[in-house]
Amino acid sequence: MFERILFPTDFSGPSMKALDYIPALQEAGTREVILVHVIDSKEITTIASGGQGFLGTIPDQETETQRQLREEVQHRIIDTRRALERQGLKVTVRTPLGTPGTEIVNAAEAEGVSLIVIGSHGRSNLRDRLLGTVSEYVIKNARQPVLVIKRDAAAGR
Repeated sequence: MFERILFPTDFSGPSMKALDYIPALQEAGTREVILVHVIDSKEITTIASGGQGFLGTIPDQETETQRQLREEVQHRIIDTRRALERQGLKVTVRTPLGTPGTEIVNAAEAEGVSLIVIGSHGRSNLRDRLLGTVSEYVIKNARQPVLVIKRDAAAGR
């Protein structure tokens, strides 16, 4: 029923909690996971512009920022991919640059997935919101069913 699923993550505690639910989905037929980490274009611009005057020009700093983010993300992707592959799942990785909600919905369409498994909150983890802005966008705009994994209320994860 859910042979190909999309697992978007920003590698925060709340979003990675969804990873724990993927093995249970193998009983529902999951054989492949599309692992998506969106490199937020606004985040890169914000980080890079903060370095102007201190760490070089904006273009130089943006390149350095992108390199650092890419290295950090690559390590986390490798670890997550290996964990899924150890469970016997085929894993495809996508790391688009853009707006997270939009890119997640686009990836789900492009990959023809049957389910999106997403954490209720990402890095911002705003306690007073029922859902994070990215998960809310995905729920409202995806054509596929969306399984939202709730964060631990006590731990904020």
